[in-house]
Amino acid sequence: MIRAGMGLTLESGHREPRLQQTYRCKVVEFTEDVIYISYPLNEETQRSAFLLKGTKLLATFIGYDQNVYTFPTEVTGREIKGMPVVKLFYPGDKKLKSIQRRNFLHVPLTVKAVIESEQEQPDVMEIMTKNISAGGVAGSFHHSLLFNEKDSVVVRLSLPNREGALQHLELKGEVVRITAPTSCKVGQLFIKFMDMEKQTKEMMIRYTLKRQLDLRRKGLL
Repeated sequence: MIRAGMGLTLESGHREPRLQQTYRCKVVEFTEDVIYISYPLNEETQRSAFLLKGTKLLATFIGYDQNVYTFPTEVTGREIKGMPVVKLFYPGDKKLKSIQRRNFLHVPLTVKAVIESEQEQPDVMEIMTKNISAGGVAGSFHHSLLFNEKDSVVVRLSLPNREGALQHLELKGEVVRITAPTSCKVGQLFIKFMDMEKQTKEMMIRYTLKRQLDLRRKGLL
C-alpha cells in the first residue's frame, strides 16, 4: 500500500488539541515495518520540523485506489539515504484504517461559493458555506431553488488560510440533499465532491486538519 514518493500528512498530539501540530512529508523508502520519510514540513511555520525519537503520530495518505487511509506511527530514529531521513514505524497494511467519504473531517467554514450545473444552459447560484471536508461541502441560501438531488454541479470557492492568502478551487460535485428556503429558515444544500484529483484531495485533507487545529487553539471547537 505504501509507495516511494507518496505524500504523507502527519498529526502529532492528535488527542490533545493544545499540542496538535500537522506536518507533510514524502516517503523516500520503506521496508516491511519501517517508513523512511523526508524531513517533515510544519504546516503552521512552513519550516522543517525536528521530531524527537518516540514522538507518536497519526499518519494519513491517499492510496493509489484513491481511498484515504490512516495509521498510528512513531518516530524510531534518523538515517542518511542519500539525504537525511526520519524513520517511522509502520504497523503493516492490516493496521490501516480506511476513511469513508462520509467520515472525512468536516470543519466550519463560512465563505461564498458559486454552484453551477453541468448542463447546456447552466443554472448558477451562490451559497454561503457552513462546513467543508475533502468529501464535500454544505451551505445555505435564501433565493429560489435551482437544483435537484443528484444534479451534477461545479463548485467554485476560495479557501482562506491564516495568512490571508486564498486557494482558488473548481471542484466537480453532486447534489446529495437540498431543501428550499421558507419564510422561517434558509435553504440548505449538501454537495459531495466527485472525481477529485489526488493532489487536490491531499491538499483538502491538509487544509481541514490545519483549520481544525487553528479553531481548537482559539477555543472555537
